[in-house]
Amino acid sequence: MKKYKAVSGPKNVNVAKGNTQAAFDMFADIINREATGGWEYHSMETITVTENPGCFQQPVPTNYYMLIFVRDE
Repeated sequence: MKKYKAVSGPKNVNVAKGNTQAAFDMFADIINREATGGWEYHSMETITVTENPGCFQQPVPTNYYMLIFVRDE
């Protein structure tokens, strides 16, 4: 039987001009960290979460990147 785990990816990635590799490295670091715990990278999904902030304010939708990992149980 397989078990799945969802881990939040970086939300806002800001890098210096010409250094897009730094953004890729952020995701690679998460993948490598989970791999040391026996998790295998499966996919990345985007989910939209809408939070109700309070009285008289509009709901605010926010996109998140979820990295999906899998391992045998």
